[in-house]
Amino acid sequence: MKTMSKISNTAIIGFSVFLCITLILHFLQPEYEVSQRYISEFMLGESGWLLNIAITGNLIGCTAFTIAFYQFHRSHKSVVCLVCLCVATLSVLTNYFPTDVHGKAVSISGHIHNWGAFIGALAIFPVMIIFPLQLKRLGKLKGLYIALLLLGPLAPLAFVLLLSIANSAPAYVGIAQRAYALFVMTWLILAAFKLKTFNSNH
Repeated sequence: MKTMSKISNTAIIGFSVFLCITLILHFLQPEYEVSQRYISEFMLGESGWLLNIAITGNLIGCTAFTIAFYQFHRSHKSVVCLVCLCVATLSVLTNYFPTDVHGKAVSISGHIHNWGAFIGALAIFPVMIIFPLQLKRLGKLKGLYIALLLLGPLAPLAFVLLLSIANSAPAYVGIAQRAYALFVMTWLILAAFKLKTFNSNH
């Protein structure tokens, strides 16, 4: 199981790289109004290549997380979660397509980017809800990892809130999106740590 532990570590590193580079971009391109601009709009600036690296980190993280989860799936049959993770991972590829200004899909690239992000968000929800319930049933949901169970069901509600803000209060959509991205990434990192310890014990 040492290999699975390394794969889980890769997922943690990949997600962390995404978060760190995204944070750095705010200092490199301070002209981007945080409250109104989406994270993906950094790609339209001079430091867009850095966002591509961040996206690659996210892709590596999602891929490694899916592989690590497969080990869990082999023992506990989580077909729905495994399929959803595969869809979510593939959707990350659409992030390489540049978005349009203010996220308003005008170009083909913008449409691909937006639809990929939407599908990826929907795909991760079942994982965030079902996986913690399985851990609880197995008696493996203890300590800090209880947060996985508490936060999971909030993800769909947070996404609906994000969409609502995007439509009714676009001046604050940037803040809402960053909060949502941090929320999901934190859950994924914590889940990757759990997969690492779970797999190492089996």
